[in-house]
Amino acid sequence: MLNENKKYARLAGLFWFIFGIFGMLSYMVADAKLLIADDAAATISNINSNMGLFIFGILAFIIGYGIFILLAGFLRKLFKSVDNKLTTIMMSLVIAGTAIVLAGKSLEIFALNATVEDAACLFKLRASIEMAGELFWGLWLFPLVLLIFKSDFIHKWVGWLLAVAAFVHLLWFAAYVFIPSFVSTVEMIAAIAMPCEFIPAGYLLIKGVKNGKCPRKS
Repeated sequence: MLNENKKYARLAGLFWFIFGIFGMLSYMVADAKLLIADDAAATISNINSNMGLFIFGILAFIIGYGIFILLAGFLRKLFKSVDNKLTTIMMSLVIAGTAIVLAGKSLEIFALNATVEDAACLFKLRASIEMAGELFWGLWLFPLVLLIFKSDFIHKWVGWLLAVAAFVHLLWFAAYVFIPSFVSTVEMIAAIAMPCEFIPAGYLLIKGVKNGKCPRKS
């Protein structure tokens, strides 16, 4: 059981890092170059002039979130013996969030064949849907945090780091909905808090699980 748990933990950590890489390629490389806030005409012009980069960004986005689902699947296998209900909730939130952001991403494609006015509406809707994804990226971490706290084979500090990351995702969503002027501040906080997600990924990849411990059944 220990060796099997270590395998699932390390696979989850590996896929977490790969997901992060594809996310950076999609958001920080493709989107950062192509998407111009509040300027649909310039955005469409950028995309048409860099269609290869646009397609690359779409593929990186799709592959990345496919890997994210696989990551959640390995975490579910790792923690299933701890609390099967919590792993099911975690997996459901991941799938729901992924479906939402994929739907939002598809609007970019529709915008290319729309009028500038319609494209502007589609890009704004896409941004809103993307921010709705932030709600799920915060929520899915809470079952994972509880699973870590209930288990005997993952250090509790990993759970606390993920709890901070969950709070930042929810703060980002709340700021977008209720206090838009606070969004830029939250974005800076999110950048600072980014290690709170990737340090646990490194822990899972390198450490796996604690030696000599078996899962605590709920």
